[in-house]
Amino acid sequence: MAYIISVEHLTAIAGKSTPLLPGLVEWINKTCPLYDIDTASEYAHFLAQACHETDHFKTLCEYASGKAYEGRADLGNTKPGDGVKFKGRGIFQTTGRSNYLQLGIKKGSRDLFINTPSLLERPEYAVWSACEYWKTRGLNDAANHADGDILKKKYKGSIINVSPVQFISITINGGYNGMDERKKFYAIAKKVLT
Repeated sequence: MAYIISVEHLTAIAGKSTPLLPGLVEWINKTCPLYDIDTASEYAHFLAQACHETDHFKTLCEYASGKAYEGRADLGNTKPGDGVKFKGRGIFQTTGRSNYLQLGIKKGSRDLFINTPSLLERPEYAVWSACEYWKTRGLNDAANHADGDILKKKYKGSIINVSPVQFISITINGGYNGMDERKKFYAIAKKVLT
């Protein structure tokens, strides 16, 4: 039987309640098990990252304008205005034309998110996009390691030793942004869910 996430779980992890919680809980429970995210440990890691990326589950759209992503070929932002149009959205803040395009292809409608980027701000797609990211990066493997395990991660051309929470954080964020908060949310999530 799948682990069931509640509004109370998310409130405890975030330290506050937000209007997004009921919708997120509905789609977390519907979608995550389809991606084999279904144990307390997997959820603790997944929800800790989501809590950080959404500012305590307060937003499904990046606060910044997205101008910083303008011209970022690594994100597929090759057309003027792509940075703003394809700024971070969803519970893992999907960013860039390439990532929006890939999600549309996965949904069977190539330009779905290219034509309507704001769809990723709906709880259904916000959660689904994070599940896709999680699965394609094999993050359940890291989530199922013991906290004290040392994992190898390629980072900026070097192989580094990291903990499971660091491995997942670097994979989702691309670096160490918010690492202390991510670790804090993970510690809380672990207590709340186990």
